[in-house]
Formats: sequence, C-alpha cells, structure tokens
Amino acid sequence: MKRYWVYLLLALSLLVNLGVLAGAWFQVWRAEGTTELAFFGMGHDRVPDYLKLDRSQREHWHATERDFVASLNDAGHKIQAHRERLVHAIFSAQPDASVIERERAAIFALQEAQQRNIIAQLLKEREMLNAQQQAALADLLLKQNPYHSAGAR
Repeated sequence: MKRYWVYLLLALSLLVNLGVLAGAWFQVWRAEGTTELAFFGMGHDRVPDYLKLDRSQREHWHATERDFVASLNDAGHKIQAHRERLVHAIFSAQPDASVIERERAAIFALQEAQQRNIIAQLLKEREMLNAQQQAALADLLLKQNPYHSAGAR
C-alpha cells in the first residue's frame, strides 16, 4: 500500500509540472501556434522593424532566425511526444516508475537544450546589433515577463 502512495505523489508532482508546460503550450497555441510570437510578443517578422535593422542586418537576422525557429518548433514537438508518453505512463493500469522517470528526464533534457539554444541565438543576435538595438531587444524580451515593471532593472 505504501508503494501506491509513492506513485501517487510522484504522479501529482509530475502533473503540476505538466500544468506549467501546458500553460506555456497554450500561450503558443493561442498565439496562432508560432513559437516566436510567444517568445517576442510579436511575429518574428516584425522584430527587425522594431529593432530598425538595416538591410545587411535583416539578411543576417532572417538567415539565423529561420534555423532557430525551426529548431524551437522541432524541440517543442519532441517535448510534446514525451509529454504524451508520460501522461499515458502515469495513468496506465500499472504505472512503472522507471518509464515515468525516463520520460520526465527526456523532457528535462530537451528543455535544457532548448534553453541553451535560445541563449546561443541571443548571443549571435547581440553580435550583429548596435548598442541601441541590443537595448531595444533586451527591453522587448523583458516585457515578456509579467512581473517586469518599467522601474525594475
């Protein structure tokens, strides 16, 4: 009987984490399914105008963004597949803790890789932007945080 409670507590903990993921997914879905809309608050095609990029910068921006957005979408699909397997494992007739843990670890690894990819992309973008454009992009990204206030820096 004690083993049942351990599985139940593990399942509840994972459901909380899945709720957070579902909330993030819902924001992307609500934004017409575009990851960049959730990331920038606007379609990535509008960001160059917002940053006032010159022609050379725009070409570089679009070249790097294309691969970046594709990799974000690919990672999102992989995370979703593991999430679905995790939910099925949790609610199976005989939940297997090793399967649940394997799917949780896979989701975590994909999310960590996704974060590293985002940081690498922002560093690439930083290199091509002037100081004013860097400040504008940083401000745009910080505005995505609902707890960000104009006076807090």
